[in-house]
Amino acid sequence: EITALDILTAVEISLFEPTQETVTEAAPEIDKALRAAVFEVLDQTVSDVLRKITLADLVQETEKHKESQAMMFYI
Repeated sequence: EITALDILTAVEISLFEPTQETVTEAAPEIDKALRAAVFEVLDQTVSDVLRKITLADLVQETEKHKESQAMMFYI
């Protein structure tokens, strides 16, 4: 199965690049804390969610939206 994570890592490489260090020289402990408590958790959560969405799910969702637009009538 192809997942949304597979697709996005292939076409949107910058989304999955490691977070740049922001305050390493001035306060390395803050940078380490941010990385451990925020960025690593966020990266893992995003990956977990995208891994659960398959290409088939995206196709199915697309079909739902096509059907809803097909029912519109303009006068």
